[in-house]
Amino acid sequence: LVKAAPKSPSEKTRYDTSLGLLTKKFIQLLSQSPDGVLDLNRAAEVLKVQKRRIYDITNVLEVLQMLKGCLLTLHL
Repeated sequence: LVKAAPKSPSEKTRYDTSLGLLTKKFIQLLSQSPDGVLDLNRAAEVLKVQKRRIYDITNVLEVLQMLKGCLLTLHL
């Protein structure tokens, strides 16, 4: 068997970018917001993901009724 070379510390794994982990981190960010409002651009920066990935997270949470779209400020 051939083993893959170890990943560098700056290289993301599939787990690091998984929707489940990113959603947990997003919820933590939202819970730290004193007024319950979270700038999606800022969330993308903090989580180091593209903005479309943030939309994936918010869509899942809205479907689960854990989050209302009005709680987010969209700065397009």
